[in-house]
Amino acid sequence: MITRILVSLALGATSLLAEDLFNGKDLTGWDGNPEFWSVEDGVIVGETTADKATKANTFLIWEGGELADFELTLKARVTGNNNSGVQYRSKVLDPKTWSVGGYQMDMHPKQEFFAMLYEERGRGIAAKRGQKVVLEAGAKPKEVGKVDMSKELKLSEWNEFKLIAKGNHVIHMVNGDVTAEITDNDEAKRALSGILALQLHAGKPMKLEVKDIVLKRLKAE
Repeated sequence: MITRILVSLALGATSLLAEDLFNGKDLTGWDGNPEFWSVEDGVIVGETTADKATKANTFLIWEGGELADFELTLKARVTGNNNSGVQYRSKVLDPKTWSVGGYQMDMHPKQEFFAMLYEERGRGIAAKRGQKVVLEAGAKPKEVGKVDMSKELKLSEWNEFKLIAKGNHVIHMVNGDVTAEITDNDEAKRALSGILALQLHAGKPMKLEVKDIVLKRLKAE
């Protein structure tokens, strides 16, 4: 509880009413390739198989418009030898192929990459799990601190992922613990607003399951 209060105070924001972004029944409010996305037993499912593969990363895009400062929580798990992620403050690069680029909270089986910040179609790895990082123009990510990563996280189990974005400061959390904290000072490349999306990764067959997607918009105090 203390950690969560401190996180909120550090961001200097108050939250508005929570919004459920998934109705638990169908994909109303979301747009993605129907070959890969469906709803099963109240859960969003994105799945590729050996016979039904995607040549490039493809996304399920929330149609609620762009978000600037917010908190987002969801529960997710990934099975198969692959990875996924939550795109935020991102851009739709090609609506015909559901291509998206921008900030991503990575859902990766390797502990050092689990819930890191990866910039899809951009700067790549910005902060690994366990890092507090400052991003500056023309420079490599600068580690300015660490967070505990002693707990082993299993991607194939249900985990609660949380994103907090306020100004140029973003925090990634899993099961109530901070995994990465980023201050992006690169004015040319950073994003202060953008869309939300769920990633289905190209490559080996995989299955992403997501539920309980709750958004809280933030306003400055």
